[in-house]
Amino acid sequence: MATIERQVTVVRDGMHNAFTDLQYWQGCYWVGYRKGTAHVSMDADAVIAVSSDRLRFREVARLHVPGDNRDPKLFPIGDDRMAMHFPSWTRGAGQRDLQQYITFTTNGSDWDAPIPILDPKLWLWRVREHGGRYYGLIQNLQGDWRDGAPHQLDLAVSDDLMAWKTIARIGDEVGLNESDIFWHEDGEAWIVARSAVKPQRSFFCSAGAPYTDWTVSELEPMVHAPVFLHHEGELYVAGRCLPPTVGNPVFPWPGASLGLWRVRKAALEPVLHIPASGDCSYPGLLKDPEGRICLTYYSQHAYIMGIVGYPEATAMPADVYFAELAL
Repeated sequence: MATIERQVTVVRDGMHNAFTDLQYWQGCYWVGYRKGTAHVSMDADAVIAVSSDRLRFREVARLHVPGDNRDPKLFPIGDDRMAMHFPSWTRGAGQRDLQQYITFTTNGSDWDAPIPILDPKLWLWRVREHGGRYYGLIQNLQGDWRDGAPHQLDLAVSDDLMAWKTIARIGDEVGLNESDIFWHEDGEAWIVARSAVKPQRSFFCSAGAPYTDWTVSELEPMVHAPVFLHHEGELYVAGRCLPPTVGNPVFPWPGASLGLWRVRKAALEPVLHIPASGDCSYPGLLKDPEGRICLTYYSQHAYIMGIVGYPEATAMPADVYFAELAL
Protein backbone atom coordinates (compact mmCIF):
# COMPACT_ATOMS: atom_id res chain seq x y z
CA MET A 1 0.00 0.00 0.00
CA ALA A 2 1.37 3.41 -0.96
CA THR A 3 1.80 5.81 1.95
CA ILE A 4 3.28 9.19 2.83
CA GLU A 5 6.18 8.38 5.16
CA ARG A 6 7.00 11.92 6.23
CA GLN A 7 6.79 15.53 5.12
CA VAL A 8 8.69 18.77 5.80
CA THR A 9 8.08 22.37 4.79
CA VAL A 10 10.64 23.73 2.35
CA VAL A 11 9.47 27.35 2.55
CA ARG A 12 6.70 29.26 4.35
CA ASP A 13 7.35 33.00 4.30
CA GLY A 14 4.04 34.69 3.46
CA MET A 15 4.80 34.70 -0.28
CA HIS A 16 3.17 32.67 -3.04
CA ASN A 17 5.72 29.86 -3.45
CA ALA A 18 4.71 27.47 -6.22
CA PHE A 19 5.43 25.37 -9.34
CA THR A 20 8.12 23.08 -7.96
CA ASP A 21 10.78 20.84 -9.41
CA LEU A 22 13.16 18.40 -7.69
CA GLN A 23 16.56 16.95 -8.57
CA TYR A 24 19.23 14.96 -6.73
CA TRP A 25 22.66 16.30 -7.68
CA GLN A 26 26.09 16.49 -6.05
CA GLY A 27 24.81 14.53 -3.07
CA CYS A 28 22.00 17.00 -2.25
CA TYR A 29 18.30 17.55 -2.91
CA TRP A 30 17.67 20.63 -5.04
CA VAL A 31 14.23 22.24 -5.23
CA GLY A 32 13.28 24.82 -7.82
CA TYR A 33 10.17 26.95 -7.38
CA ARG A 34 8.63 30.31 -8.19
CA LYS A 35 8.32 33.02 -5.52
CA GLY A 36 6.00 36.00 -5.99
CA THR A 37 3.33 37.99 -4.23
CA ALA A 38 0.55 36.10 -6.02
CA HIS A 39 -0.12 33.27 -8.49
CA VAL A 40 0.35 35.82 -11.25
CA SER A 41 2.64 38.75 -10.42
CA MET A 42 5.41 40.63 -12.18
CA ASP A 43 7.73 40.43 -9.16
CA ALA A 44 8.18 36.65 -9.34
CA ASP A 45 11.64 35.05 -9.13
CA ALA A 46 12.99 31.59 -9.93
CA VAL A 47 14.33 30.25 -6.62
CA ILE A 48 16.58 27.31 -5.74
CA ALA A 49 16.69 25.69 -2.29
CA VAL A 50 18.92 22.80 -1.20
CA SER A 51 19.08 20.16 1.53
CA SER A 52 21.63 17.50 2.36
CA ASP A 53 19.49 15.72 4.99
CA ARG A 54 15.90 16.05 3.61
CA LEU A 55 14.97 17.86 6.84
CA ARG A 56 16.25 21.42 6.48
CA PHE A 57 16.15 23.37 3.23
CA ARG A 58 17.85 26.70 2.64
CA GLU A 59 17.53 29.12 -0.25
CA VAL A 60 20.81 29.39 -2.16
CA ALA A 61 19.89 31.31 -5.32
CA ARG A 62 17.23 33.60 -6.72
CA LEU A 63 17.11 34.67 -10.37
CA HIS A 64 14.95 37.22 -12.14
CA VAL A 65 14.51 38.32 -15.73
CA PRO A 66 11.98 40.98 -16.82
CA GLY A 67 8.41 39.83 -16.31
CA ASP A 68 6.55 37.17 -14.37
CA ASN A 69 9.05 34.31 -14.05
CA ARG A 70 7.35 30.88 -13.99
CA ASP A 71 7.86 27.13 -13.43
CA PRO A 72 11.65 26.73 -13.06
CA LYS A 73 12.81 23.25 -14.07
CA LEU A 74 16.18 21.80 -13.01
CA PHE A 75 18.12 19.45 -15.27
CA PRO A 76 21.49 17.92 -14.23
CA ILE A 77 23.79 17.56 -17.23
CA GLY A 78 26.56 15.77 -15.36
CA ASP A 79 28.24 15.67 -11.97
CA ASP A 80 29.68 19.15 -12.48
CA ARG A 81 26.92 21.04 -14.32
CA MET A 82 23.18 21.63 -13.93
CA ALA A 83 20.77 23.64 -16.06
CA MET A 84 17.61 25.49 -15.08
CA HIS A 85 15.09 26.57 -17.70
CA PHE A 86 12.12 28.82 -17.03
CA PRO A 87 9.77 31.09 -19.00
CA SER A 88 8.71 34.65 -18.26
CA TRP A 89 5.53 36.48 -19.16
CA THR A 90 7.38 39.60 -20.23
CA ARG A 91 4.33 41.91 -20.05
CA GLY A 92 2.17 39.78 -17.77
CA ALA A 93 0.13 36.65 -18.45
CA GLY A 94 -2.81 38.54 -19.96
CA GLN A 95 -0.67 39.82 -22.84
CA ARG A 96 0.59 36.35 -23.80
CA ASP A 97 4.12 37.66 -24.49
CA LEU A 98 6.41 34.91 -23.28
CA GLN A 99 10.17 34.32 -23.52
CA GLN A 100 11.98 31.13 -22.51
CA TYR A 101 15.32 31.30 -20.67
CA ILE A 102 18.06 28.89 -19.62
CA THR A 103 20.92 29.22 -17.13
CA PHE A 104 23.70 26.95 -15.87
CA THR A 105 25.61 26.30 -12.63
CA THR A 106 28.54 24.22 -11.43
CA ASN A 107 27.67 24.40 -7.70
CA GLY A 108 23.94 25.18 -7.41
CA SER A 109 24.53 28.57 -5.78
CA ASP A 110 26.21 30.57 -8.53
CA TRP A 111 24.29 30.71 -11.81
CA ASP A 112 25.13 32.19 -15.18
CA ALA A 113 23.06 35.09 -16.45
CA PRO A 114 19.88 33.60 -17.96
CA ILE A 115 20.02 33.35 -21.77
CA PRO A 116 16.87 33.61 -23.95
CA ILE A 117 16.24 30.53 -26.09
CA LEU A 118 13.46 29.51 -28.51
CA ASP A 119 11.19 31.88 -30.39
CA PRO A 120 8.77 34.03 -28.39
CA LYS A 121 5.66 32.27 -27.07
CA LEU A 122 7.38 28.86 -26.91
CA TRP A 123 7.41 27.45 -23.36
CA LEU A 124 9.90 24.63 -22.74
CA TRP A 125 7.88 22.63 -20.26
CA ARG A 126 10.11 19.63 -19.51
CA VAL A 127 13.38 18.13 -20.79
CA ARG A 128 14.32 14.44 -20.79
CA GLU A 129 17.40 12.72 -22.18
CA HIS A 130 17.10 9.76 -24.54
CA GLY A 131 19.63 8.14 -26.84
CA GLY A 132 22.28 10.77 -26.12
CA ARG A 133 20.02 13.68 -27.12
CA TYR A 134 17.73 16.06 -25.24
CA TYR A 135 14.00 15.96 -25.95
CA GLY A 136 11.85 18.92 -24.98
CA LEU A 137 8.09 19.18 -24.57
CA ILE A 138 7.12 22.68 -25.66
CA GLN A 139 3.88 24.54 -25.01
CA ASN A 140 3.33 26.48 -28.22
CA LEU A 141 1.41 29.72 -27.67
CA GLN A 142 2.04 31.26 -31.08
CA GLY A 143 -1.57 30.90 -32.24
CA ASP A 144 -4.23 33.52 -31.58
CA TRP A 145 -5.37 32.75 -28.02
CA ARG A 146 -8.57 34.72 -28.55
CA ASP A 147 -9.77 32.07 -31.02
CA GLY A 148 -9.93 29.35 -28.34
CA ALA A 149 -7.40 27.05 -26.68
CA PRO A 150 -4.10 28.95 -26.58
CA HIS A 151 -1.79 25.98 -26.17
CA GLN A 152 -0.45 23.28 -28.47
CA LEU A 153 2.18 20.65 -27.68
CA ASP A 154 5.32 20.25 -29.76
CA LEU A 155 8.09 17.68 -29.30
CA ALA A 156 11.55 19.07 -30.05
CA VAL A 157 15.09 17.73 -29.92
CA SER A 158 18.43 19.35 -29.06
CA ASP A 159 22.08 18.43 -28.69
CA ASP A 160 23.03 21.32 -26.38
CA LEU A 161 19.80 22.55 -24.68
CA MET A 162 20.20 25.83 -26.58
CA ALA A 163 19.12 25.15 -30.18
CA TRP A 164 15.93 23.13 -30.63
CA LYS A 165 14.33 21.49 -33.66
CA THR A 166 10.63 20.62 -33.62
CA ILE A 167 9.91 17.08 -34.81
CA ALA A 168 6.19 16.65 -34.09
CA ARG A 169 2.95 18.36 -33.11
CA ILE A 170 1.04 16.12 -30.69
CA GLY A 171 -2.73 16.11 -30.16
CA ASP A 172 -3.40 19.23 -32.17
CA GLU A 173 -7.18 19.01 -31.83
CA VAL A 174 -7.19 18.71 -28.00
CA GLY A 175 -4.79 21.55 -27.16
CA LEU A 176 -2.19 19.72 -25.08
CA ASN A 177 0.38 21.57 -22.99
CA GLU A 178 1.88 20.54 -19.60
CA SER A 179 3.36 17.08 -20.08
CA ASP A 180 6.10 14.53 -19.41
CA ILE A 181 7.66 11.83 -21.60
CA PHE A 182 9.05 8.35 -20.85
CA TRP A 183 10.80 5.82 -23.09
CA HIS A 184 10.39 2.08 -22.71
CA GLU A 185 13.24 -0.32 -23.45
CA ASP A 186 11.75 -1.13 -26.85
CA GLY A 187 11.92 2.55 -27.79
CA GLU A 188 8.22 3.34 -27.51
CA ALA A 189 7.59 6.75 -25.93
CA TRP A 190 4.66 7.55 -23.65
CA ILE A 191 3.35 11.01 -22.77
CA VAL A 192 0.72 12.15 -20.28
CA ALA A 193 -0.43 15.70 -21.03
CA ARG A 194 -2.87 18.29 -19.76
CA SER A 195 -5.60 19.44 -22.14
CA ALA A 196 -6.59 23.05 -22.68
CA VAL A 197 -9.75 21.97 -24.54
CA LYS A 198 -11.01 19.61 -21.82
CA PRO A 199 -9.66 21.17 -18.59
CA GLN A 200 -10.86 18.34 -16.33
CA ARG A 201 -9.38 15.63 -18.55
CA SER A 202 -5.90 14.67 -19.66
CA PHE A 203 -4.54 12.63 -22.56
CA PHE A 204 -2.22 9.68 -23.13
CA CYS A 205 0.04 9.75 -26.19
CA SER A 206 2.32 7.04 -27.57
CA ALA A 207 4.71 6.70 -30.50
CA GLY A 208 7.64 4.70 -31.75
CA ALA A 209 10.78 6.10 -33.34
CA PRO A 210 11.22 8.58 -34.98
CA TYR A 211 8.42 10.01 -32.79
CA THR A 212 6.62 11.90 -35.54
CA ASP A 213 3.33 9.92 -35.55
CA TRP A 214 1.46 9.89 -32.21
CA THR A 215 -1.62 8.01 -31.05
CA VAL A 216 -3.66 10.15 -28.65
CA SER A 217 -6.28 8.81 -26.21
CA GLU A 218 -8.40 10.63 -23.64
CA LEU A 219 -7.85 9.75 -19.97
CA GLU A 220 -10.55 9.89 -17.32
CA PRO A 221 -8.58 11.65 -14.56
CA MET A 222 -7.47 15.26 -14.61
CA VAL A 223 -3.67 15.39 -14.39
CA HIS A 224 -2.11 18.85 -14.53
CA ALA A 225 1.67 19.41 -14.51
CA PRO A 226 2.42 15.67 -14.80
CA VAL A 227 5.80 14.24 -13.80
CA PHE A 228 6.87 10.62 -14.35
CA LEU A 229 8.73 8.20 -12.08
CA HIS A 230 9.95 4.73 -13.09
CA HIS A 231 10.21 2.48 -10.02
CA GLU A 232 10.58 -1.30 -9.74
CA GLY A 233 9.35 -1.91 -13.26
CA GLU A 234 6.30 0.35 -12.93
CA LEU A 235 5.70 3.81 -14.37
CA TYR A 236 4.00 6.36 -12.12
CA VAL A 237 2.76 9.87 -12.76
CA ALA A 238 2.02 12.60 -10.21
CA GLY A 239 0.10 15.80 -10.82
CA ARG A 240 -2.77 18.07 -9.89
CA CYS A 241 -5.97 16.10 -9.54
CA LEU A 242 -9.59 16.14 -8.52
CA PRO A 243 -9.73 14.01 -5.31
CA PRO A 244 -12.44 11.56 -6.53
CA THR A 245 -10.15 10.49 -9.38
CA VAL A 246 -7.48 9.30 -6.93
CA GLY A 247 -9.77 7.35 -4.64
CA ASN A 248 -10.66 10.09 -2.16
CA PRO A 249 -14.19 11.33 -2.93
CA VAL A 250 -14.67 12.71 0.60
CA PHE A 251 -11.66 15.04 0.68
CA PRO A 252 -12.94 17.92 2.84
CA TRP A 253 -12.02 20.76 0.47
CA PRO A 254 -13.48 20.95 -3.04
CA GLY A 255 -11.32 21.75 -6.01
CA ALA A 256 -7.85 20.67 -7.02
CA SER A 257 -5.51 18.49 -5.01
CA LEU A 258 -2.51 16.21 -5.72
CA GLY A 259 -2.50 12.59 -6.86
CA LEU A 260 -0.25 9.72 -7.91
CA TRP A 261 -1.25 7.10 -10.49
CA ARG A 262 0.22 3.95 -11.97
CA VAL A 263 0.47 4.40 -15.74
CA ARG A 264 -0.88 1.75 -18.10
CA LYS A 265 -1.16 2.17 -21.85
CA ALA A 266 -3.97 4.71 -22.32
CA ALA A 267 -5.09 4.29 -18.68
CA LEU A 268 -4.23 5.45 -15.16
CA GLU A 269 -4.75 3.51 -11.91
CA PRO A 270 -5.02 5.63 -8.73
CA VAL A 271 -2.29 4.84 -6.21
CA LEU A 272 -2.14 7.65 -3.65
CA HIS A 273 -3.82 10.92 -2.75
CA ILE A 274 -1.48 13.53 -1.28
CA PRO A 275 -3.59 16.04 0.70
CA ALA A 276 -3.23 19.49 -0.83
CA SER A 277 -5.77 22.19 -1.56
CA GLY A 278 -6.37 25.62 -2.93
CA ASP A 279 -3.79 26.72 -5.45
CA CYS A 280 -1.63 23.61 -5.30
CA SER A 281 0.29 20.71 -6.84
CA TYR A 282 2.89 21.08 -9.67
CA PRO A 283 5.14 18.37 -8.26
CA GLY A 284 8.72 17.25 -8.62
CA LEU A 285 9.31 13.49 -8.24
CA LEU A 286 12.41 11.28 -8.10
CA LYS A 287 14.03 8.17 -6.65
CA ASP A 288 17.31 8.97 -4.91
CA PRO A 289 20.40 6.70 -4.89
CA GLU A 290 19.19 5.03 -1.65
CA GLY A 291 15.85 4.15 -3.25
CA ARG A 292 13.77 6.79 -1.45
CA ILE A 293 10.79 8.16 -3.39
CA CYS A 294 10.91 11.94 -2.94
CA LEU A 295 8.20 14.42 -3.88
CA THR A 296 7.92 18.21 -3.85
CA TYR A 297 4.75 20.24 -4.34
CA TYR A 298 3.01 23.39 -3.18
CA SER A 299 -0.27 23.92 -1.38
CA GLN A 300 -2.41 26.45 0.49
CA HIS A 301 -3.96 23.97 2.93
CA ALA A 302 -2.25 25.52 5.98
CA TYR A 303 -4.08 28.79 5.28
CA ILE A 304 -7.40 27.22 4.26
CA MET A 305 -7.40 25.17 7.50
CA GLY A 306 -6.50 28.22 9.58
CA ILE A 307 -3.21 26.76 10.81
CA VAL A 308 -1.42 29.85 9.50
CA GLY A 309 -3.03 33.25 9.19
CA TYR A 310 -2.41 35.91 6.56
CA PRO A 311 -3.47 39.54 6.07
CA GLU A 312 -6.86 39.75 4.39
CA ALA A 313 -5.57 42.53 2.14
CA THR A 314 -3.03 40.21 0.50
CA ALA A 315 -3.37 37.24 -1.81
CA MET A 316 -3.38 33.89 -0.02
CA PRO A 317 0.22 32.65 0.28
CA ALA A 318 1.36 29.18 -0.77
CA ASP A 319 4.02 26.94 0.77
CA VAL A 320 6.39 24.36 -0.74
CA TYR A 321 6.65 20.86 0.77
CA PHE A 322 9.02 17.91 0.51
CA ALA A 323 7.67 14.40 1.20
CA GLU A 324 8.94 10.84 1.16
CA LEU A 325 6.63 8.15 -0.17
CA ALA A 326 6.52 4.37 0.12
CA LEU A 327 5.30 2.65 -3.04
